[in-house]
Amino acid sequence: MSKIENLDQNFSIKKIDKETINIKVHNNDILVSVVGEFNSNLNELEKLTKTKIFFRGNSITIKGNLDEIYKASDAIKFLINKYLKTNIIEKQDLMLSVKEKNISFKSNVHNFGQLIKTPKKNSNS
Repeated sequence: MSKIENLDQNFSIKKIDKETINIKVHNNDILVSVVGEFNSNLNELEKLTKTKIFFRGNSITIKGNLDEIYKASDAIKFLINKYLKTNIIEKQDLMLSVKEKNISFKSNVHNFGQLIKTPKKNSNS
């Protein structure tokens, strides 16, 4: 399993021009989780960030205005980080990944390392 300290070894980001960023994810397990079933996570990120996201092989290309492509890029980095910590990406993680950085709310979680993975509720109960 990948360690969180090796986050930069799991992907590379390249700015192509003012409206395009390319992200290559080197770990296929991470890539599958970030993209989602039938590209559902990328489609949702497109809507949330008002960008166009193209996926081919291990490459994710984001097109849009400068602020929005950086927001989408940060969201994908967040999702990669989340997968490395918990081995799962859930629907609510997509919303969390694109939260505005300047929203003022009080949180007692100061870094990603403070999050605790809890078991899912058993539906048989």
